[in-house]
Amino acid sequence: MKVICAGMPKCGTKTMHSALEELGFEVHDFPEAYENFASKYLKFVSRGWTFGQFQVMYKEVDAVVDIPAYYFWEELMEVFPEAKVILMTRDDEEVWFKSIRKQLLAFNGLHRYYYQLLSPTWRRFWEFAKNCNIAFGREQYNFMYFGEKDPPKLPFMLTYKKHNAHVTRRCPEDRLLIYNCKSGWEPLCKFLGKDVPRKGFPWINKNCELAHMLWELPMFKKAKNEMLTNATLLFAGIICAGYYFVKYG
Repeated sequence: MKVICAGMPKCGTKTMHSALEELGFEVHDFPEAYENFASKYLKFVSRGWTFGQFQVMYKEVDAVVDIPAYYFWEELMEVFPEAKVILMTRDDEEVWFKSIRKQLLAFNGLHRYYYQLLSPTWRRFWEFAKNCNIAFGREQYNFMYFGEKDPPKLPFMLTYKKHNAHVTRRCPEDRLLIYNCKSGWEPLCKFLGKDVPRKGFPWINKNCELAHMLWELPMFKKAKNEMLTNATLLFAGIICAGYYFVKYG
């Protein structure tokens, strides 16, 4: 492990993912965490964890970003003493809250109901996502129900401020970069000892494109196929049952 991104969601996590890959790092984002370690993280939330587990999980990974790894930045920092920590921030907590609120509401739609019923993959993924948002408190706001209601403003902003203050206080100064993605390549490359790329700095998910990007991920394509297959079987069953009762009932 070389880089631990401790910034919360909507602090440029997708932009940082792209930037680190451009600099030559192998990056684990939340899809990789789900695909490789979903069962482990679900056990961590209910049963706790050890430093040794993180060492085994991430020994071949260069960098981590987004949920759930950002929450465990301190454990990862202890396990990988050579790794550097990047705390991505926004201009202030109000700006961050507006951004994450927009992101959550972008997931609004009836699919959050019927996918729950018709796709095992969907249910497993959102159970993973819900439990990995322990920074907000498991009962504070249920991320499984994107768009059902507005996220609570004050608890969200306090969580953002507390998380950033904790990282700033606990991480050694020589290992920490407090970074706003608006700063571009220079401070990031200087901190990581990398040459500045010739291509422009990436901007990913700036306008909540993630709500649409997710449907291109393999896990969501699988969920869609499961939903369509099970919906077809359910509809066919209803038609057959209706025909039987009309003819013989």
